Amino acid sequence: MNISDYFKLGYQQTKLDFVDIRLNTDNLLFVDPRLIESLETPLAKKMQKHLEIFWGELIKNVKQKSFKQADYLLSGLSEPNETRLGYAFSKHHGNSVGNKLRQRISNTIYNNIAVKTGVLSHFADIELFFEDISSDRISDMTTKIIKSVLIEFTQEQCKIHNIPMKTFVQKDIFDCNTLKWVNKKVELPEYFDKPIIFVPKNVVRLENTAGKNVSCFYRYAIRQFVYNDTKMLKDVSASGKDGKILIRDIKSQYPLSKESLTNWSIHFGKLLVDYKTDHLNGRLRVLSDDEIIEIIYDEGYSNVG
Repeated sequence: MNISDYFKLGYQQTKLDFVDIRLNTDNLLFVDPRLIESLETPLAKKMQKHLEIFWGELIKNVKQKSFKQADYLLSGLSEPNETRLGYAFSKHHGNSVGNKLRQRISNTIYNNIAVKTGVLSHFADIELFFEDISSDRISDMTTKIIKSVLIEFTQEQCKIHNIPMKTFVQKDIFDCNTLKWVNKKVELPEYFDKPIIFVPKNVVRLENTAGKNVSCFYRYAIRQFVYNDTKMLKDVSASGKDGKILIRDIKSQYPLSKESLTNWSIHFGKLLVDYKTDHLNGRLRVLSDDEIIEIIYDEGYSNVG
């Protein structure tokens, strides 16, 4: 049972701006802050504003050792179930920011060299430098921070498609003006008395993309920077013809780790900027309807009008 079925819309994913989620199970799609950052739409810019304000305030409080306020900001990042994305229905797979993880993230932010040096200034880049951050966790955190924008988007879509709504109390909505988590009565569509929040289809990614981003950044760093740094190559054992150092030799000496990525980003001041502008920009793309359809429809594309 998808949204389009339940509300008898008469059409499916290709004619919708939001993800036509299955309502009774997990939908293994994840909100991607990097896509949000890259899009130029008014909606994406509004989402990005919330992310920037939240992240900036969190870093400021941790740097100032205002841990009580930092912990308060992190306290609102519990797992969102209203979007039905990720592992919302598989509680044993859930990766919400619990008490222990909140403390770990707070400590990581305070101790992370990338944060202290200003290399890590964008929320979307935390997957490159933070341990315990994967697609589902990033998605959950992002969803909670932009929840107010998603609620507005949902209400607009309901008006467009004549989807009925009812009043729900929604907890932990981040107010970027007051920097507080607030509770509000809002109008939302419902499924068996539970609220549903729609997610724009152009801000979701597939599972494990975070890991691919990390490995992609690692390969770019080695090929474009480490390979050309004579000091870093002096301890590398060459296996190529006539003593030539190969890429695999560098990878053997410097295996993938987020600690290495942090150190390299500091050592090579342009690494992260060049990666995002010269390499990542041309490769970032929203999922096609067909890719989303493979996830959300058991019978694939056959019933799409």
